[in-house]
Amino acid sequence: MDRTGEVKAVQGEWLEIEFCRPADCEKCNACHGGQKVMNLRLKGRARVGDKVVVSLPASTVTRASVIVYLIPLMGLFLGMALGNLYIPLQNSLGAILGGLIGLGIPALVLALTEKRRQSDPKWRPQLVRVIPAASEE
Repeated sequence: MDRTGEVKAVQGEWLEIEFCRPADCEKCNACHGGQKVMNLRLKGRARVGDKVVVSLPASTVTRASVIVYLIPLMGLFLGMALGNLYIPLQNSLGAILGGLIGLGIPALVLALTEKRRQSDPKWRPQLVRVIPAASEE
């Protein structure tokens, strides 16, 4: 998945890149609280005003989505089922307690393993190309 953005600031080898959301996303507002702009800090060489192409493989985006959304959701449902079955409390209290535990365990595992994913280059966007500001296409 490639996105084109504009370099807004350069601090040493770090670039602050601003992306505008695609037109397809205008109606959804599900991400970034409805903002039309997203910023990313990325290592690279460019100047303020340059356009840059940033890439993250679609398989990585899919894997990240599964890790962040699907696994905790499965934990929630499994916890609810097991809580309802093994915690004999009144009404749905066992299912609620089991659901919270089932959601909490994957969230804790994700939090504990996040630093490792952040240091792995395959999980980070890569700078593919710099388009100098003077020669925009």
